[in-house]
Amino acid sequence: MISANNAILTHLLPIEQNRLLKPLTTFKIGGPARYYIEIADPAQLNEAFEFAESKNLPVLVLGGGSNMLISDRGFDGLVIRICNSGIVAQTSVCDQVTGSQTEVCVTLRVGSGEIWDDAVKFAVANNLWGIENLSRIPGRTGAVAVQNVGAYGQEIKDVLVNVEVFDRKTRSLRTLSNEECKFSYRKSIFNTTEKDRYIILYTILVLSATPKRNLSYPDVKKWFDGNPEPSLAEIREAIKTIRDRKFPFPAESIEGNAGSFFKNSILTKDQYSDLEHHFENNLLEHLERLRMIRTRSERDEIKIPSAFIFEACGLKGFRRGNVQLNPSQPVVVLNVTGEATADEVLSVVKEVRGIVQEKTGLHLYTEPELIGFTASELQHYGFNDEEITRYIH
Repeated sequence: MISANNAILTHLLPIEQNRLLKPLTTFKIGGPARYYIEIADPAQLNEAFEFAESKNLPVLVLGGGSNMLISDRGFDGLVIRICNSGIVAQTSVCDQVTGSQTEVCVTLRVGSGEIWDDAVKFAVANNLWGIENLSRIPGRTGAVAVQNVGAYGQEIKDVLVNVEVFDRKTRSLRTLSNEECKFSYRKSIFNTTEKDRYIILYTILVLSATPKRNLSYPDVKKWFDGNPEPSLAEIREAIKTIRDRKFPFPAESIEGNAGSFFKNSILTKDQYSDLEHHFENNLLEHLERLRMIRTRSERDEIKIPSAFIFEACGLKGFRRGNVQLNPSQPVVVLNVTGEATADEVLSVVKEVRGIVQEKTGLHLYTEPELIGFTASELQHYGFNDEEITRYIH
């Protein structure tokens, strides 16, 4: 029960004051929200924004708290946590999706408050193909479209039909198509051109009842060597095991983390040549492996895994105080004691990115949202103007 001392009643909406955000994030880091509300009914969003507008407050929309680092000061505004859940399935024919008149598809309408891995579990239990390789990705369903979540050869854009959103600009409900979301690698309009405009309420996916195995990713291919037709359940269990060896699952991890903290680098041919030159001068023992990564790339743009870069630079398991790069998958930054501060995390990020840039010439970009920081603070932690523009708005 919310006491009168720490809550404001605006009509029927209980709005808490000074709610600590640390327990609501998978990083287990973050100061208090000046105001906080949980919303399960999208119809309440208008009233929440009217409250924020009346007090001239910035608004932060929070889901599972898995892809963010909140400052130690917290958030001086209104935090709205979206809690609508549920999965509704509807069967159809896949003629407009695959060109087949016989293939059966099932549309899933998933509430943003639904835990994403539970949505994957539901699909696998109902023999629906298309998101099984996205097992064990942390967070709520409302976040998967924002970054065009992908793993082990699957991306959400490949099965997403549309999203139902609340448009903060017009204060109205809208439906946006896959094309309107403008998906690319870890990007969409929701984290670029229209950042903070839309609140995703429901994600609509079309999955297939016909087996569509995606075993191309090296770790998955190796796992099923000798078993070319694994079941959906076998694929999900394999993905969970493979992923858990590398990524501590935030919801179950003793050490807090925000999932992958660093993006892979997407390089042009000229940028790759510069990287290879740095390896020749500084990391010669890893040059052959770098060239193997280049050979596997079939596009003009070359993806260089940040995990490989950290390993080549000797940074796996790098630790300063309460913060550590995961020894098995160094793109994950761990709140290894559960007592780390946001300042400690970004200090480590600054240090390891500096080492990487010195040895390879690469500036590794970060994935999580950084909440409650000033531009001068981010500049102090080594973020460039492009990144500061992304985080300060």
